[in-house]
Amino acid sequence: MTQLKQSMAPHFRYFWSSRFWLAGPVTLIVAVFVMAAMSLWLPQGLAGIDHLLVPLVLFPLIWTVIFFYVILENNIKRAWLVMMLLFAINALPVVASILGWLK
Repeated sequence: MTQLKQSMAPHFRYFWSSRFWLAGPVTLIVAVFVMAAMSLWLPQGLAGIDHLLVPLVLFPLIWTVIFFYVILENNIKRAWLVMMLLFAINALPVVASILGWLK
């Protein structure tokens, strides 16, 4: 029995450390980029600030949805893949806007 526990220990350590990094800092970074990308595709509205205000108000909801997805996903590799795709899809327009490629 102890030999089985010893052989499984690295797997569990990887699983929990990977889940920690994915649910913590990675989730926060992805949520910030999703919020920043929302200001690029939302319409400005009558006052001209709706495209900035709505993502700020929705940020806690965005972070919560991403966080619970990461926590509840059984396959950690799929969770990493989904998070990296979500990051890339939202980071590319944000970086392009900062560099002036989007007018």
